[in-house]
Amino acid sequence: MNLQGKTILITGASAGIGRACALQLAQQGAHIIALGRRQDALDALAASLPKGQVRTLAGDLNDEAFVQKIDALAPELDAFVNNAGVLRYAPILDLTPEDNAWMFQTNVLAALRVTQGIARGMVHNKRGHIVFMSSIAAREVYRLASVYCATKHALSALARSFRLELQGHGIKVTEVAPGMVDTDIRAGSTHPDVLASVATRKFKALTAQEVAQAVVYALSAEPNCCPDLIELRPQGSA
Repeated sequence: MNLQGKTILITGASAGIGRACALQLAQQGAHIIALGRRQDALDALAASLPKGQVRTLAGDLNDEAFVQKIDALAPELDAFVNNAGVLRYAPILDLTPEDNAWMFQTNVLAALRVTQGIARGMVHNKRGHIVFMSSIAAREVYRLASVYCATKHALSALARSFRLELQGHGIKVTEVAPGMVDTDIRAGSTHPDVLASVATRKFKALTAQEVAQAVVYALSAEPNCCPDLIELRPQGSA
């Protein structure tokens, strides 16, 4: 579709892939509703684009009151980029119950709750496009990323479920699954085994901008074309 004038909501838009998606979709003429936890970062995003093209809403997707505010936006949305996620790299025996709950709560349960609310509005409008930002980890399992991989497996299953159940309502669902991306999501991973693994990496990670290009492609596809799954890998990482 022509993205000019379309309203697109993006979670995790204060940094990384979400911010890159907001910038590139805005360049296509879309109106962006940018969600994130840091108002200062959202303000910086808004300041980098023409006045009025970006609305911001700061909050935590695990906060039900905040999610209800998102639900209220559903009727005006043309597309939703379900991007927010968290990561803790560590050997599986060193992950704490708090680490595990944090990743599942944000990456799976909060993503599901937000998508349900937005999808109900799209069903009412009989149109819309939902993009799930999963990962290559949704189909593979890596050392030091066990629970993160499990959350992305679950998110991929949800993406396919929404696609099956919403396609009859005129709604597209796309899963974008990048490999390693050069963002701050790994900044909190300080385990020595993780740092040693990153130091010996023999390929260059994807950029957030490269992943955002895939999102623009998916949302710009012709009406009869639904890109179900787009996998992105850094060259040399297979």
